[in-house]
Amino acid sequence: MHRAALLAVIIFPLVLEGGEIPPLDVGARKQLFIDERFIAESEQVTLHTNPGQKLGQLLDANGEPLTGHVSRVIEDQGKIRLYIGHDGVAIHESDDGLQFTATGRSIGGGTFSTIFLDPHDPNPNQRYKLFILKHQSPFDPATDGVYAFVSGDGLDFTEVGRVLDRFTDNPTIMLWDERISRYVVYLRALAYDTPNQRRIARIELDDPLRPWPIHASKDPRPFMDIENAPVVLAADEEDDPDSDIYYNAATIYEEAADTYLMFTTHFRHFSPDRHPFVKPPRPGRWEDFGPLEVQLAVSRDGIRWSRPSRDAYFPVGLPDEWDRWYTVMGPGVVRRGNYLYQYYNSSGRLHDGAILRAEYEHTAKQLGGIGVIRQRLDGFMSADADHNGGWLTTPILTFTGNRLRMNIDTGAMGTAFVELRDANNEPIPGHTLADCEEIGGNFIDQTVHWKGDPDVGSLRGQPVRVHIRMKRTKLYAFQFQAE
Repeated sequence: MHRAALLAVIIFPLVLEGGEIPPLDVGARKQLFIDERFIAESEQVTLHTNPGQKLGQLLDANGEPLTGHVSRVIEDQGKIRLYIGHDGVAIHESDDGLQFTATGRSIGGGTFSTIFLDPHDPNPNQRYKLFILKHQSPFDPATDGVYAFVSGDGLDFTEVGRVLDRFTDNPTIMLWDERISRYVVYLRALAYDTPNQRRIARIELDDPLRPWPIHASKDPRPFMDIENAPVVLAADEEDDPDSDIYYNAATIYEEAADTYLMFTTHFRHFSPDRHPFVKPPRPGRWEDFGPLEVQLAVSRDGIRWSRPSRDAYFPVGLPDEWDRWYTVMGPGVVRRGNYLYQYYNSSGRLHDGAILRAEYEHTAKQLGGIGVIRQRLDGFMSADADHNGGWLTTPILTFTGNRLRMNIDTGAMGTAFVELRDANNEPIPGHTLADCEEIGGNFIDQTVHWKGDPDVGSLRGQPVRVHIRMKRTKLYAFQFQAE
């Protein structure tokens, strides 16, 4: 996995008038190491992207693989609900996130259906919102586009009306962003006539059931394009020049503060000249062929995104496996205990149904299905030190809790020690490295103790720095928790 070096990194926060550096207020919420926000100084520490673990395929009650596009996974009142389908959506439910049962219910009426459980709308009959692309051929801008539906139970939906008069050719991912108290939509926008034309655009809105605010485009084609809405993520010079971002699967990670994630599907385009060995599904007809894989993008505000690694978030399958060459992450993350679960689908073929080489056509016993990805709670990225050891120091913080807790893994052979320092970077008596009890092991939520005392309430509201000395350690998150 890619490692972004942070040797002796200095990050300069915004300086107030008079030269004073304001502390970062972390309150009592969990904070993740998805970037350098909490690393003001460090030595021999790197940021590391951690892949998800493939657990295999979802099977139905008869032991047959579930198949179809993952429209979304949602947890509601203790029940995990998986919406499966691109044109017509079947609804499955689970208690543990691993064994799903068909409800016998389905949703029809269009393509690229995406479901959203709205935590903000006070109307109980509008808790669920569904967005479907309705269109004919050719696309009619007077009647076609994305339509909104509402439901109280996520099973039976009522149409509200059209909210976008563009051909999105992609799921429209709706989120409620508590940070700005607005809805946001992430969707595809095309940069026409470029090799990496698919981009991720973002729209802010106050009411998701009224027409979405977009800019007019000079191009007469019906596709959503880069003039309609601001682009927030696209392939760049570090990517293959013939690749772009196919889907976004944007998520706001509710377990921690200011954590926006995209599990982007990247698409590398083949051509007849470079890939004459590809076997099209229809002889002699070349379409938009190529492999797809899922990568991770991160953000603190949902607008400025970075891709800390260009590696796959999880690997595509081998040539004799069901998910070879093609992986697409569905939106949504659900938690069970110490783990997070996500769901992806694969066709087992290249985009548009092609086979990579004729000799691989029959090597897989079963092609396509839905797979489960397991991730450690908060585990998408970590600040790591190897067996030689390292350290990091945070910028000046203020907090409101009274216990410092950490999601940290030293294994059996590593150790970590924590020191609290004042604004001048001087150790605070009673909370020094010498006072700290050794942290050693694999913990999701470990309280830090200094000579048997975990209470840091006396420092509440005061400017402090957290200094962590680590050996063979992965540090995922910290939290000044209120107890």
